[in-house]
Amino acid sequence: MEHLVDLDVLADRMRSGIEEWNYVASVGPLTWRDEAAAWPHPITPDRSSVQVPESLGFTLRKHALDDEFEMVVWTGGWADVDYLLDDEVYTFCPEFRDVDGAYRAVVKQVTGFLA
Repeated sequence: MEHLVDLDVLADRMRSGIEEWNYVASVGPLTWRDEAAAWPHPITPDRSSVQVPESLGFTLRKHALDDEFEMVVWTGGWADVDYLLDDEVYTFCPEFRDVDGAYRAVVKQVTGFLA
């Protein structure tokens, strides 16, 4: 896979947003998938155990509601986004070419879910 997005930089940029999102939702830990690991590639919240980050994922759950959100950002320039909102399932696959684009996609998707 072509590595267009530095997932470590993206994770650092997301930290202030995560603090803000925690006011209205429970934010799960950041999770990483290791491209260099044997198949099936493990997914772990322990970044130090990942040699070559292939994806960065996180979840949100609105306080006092059943609404759930999951986003996985891939270093190749896209994200898989799924959320359950008012008993409806929504799926998106934004594409981007760099960290700035990935960050904008994360903020846009989370903002849409939390609105």
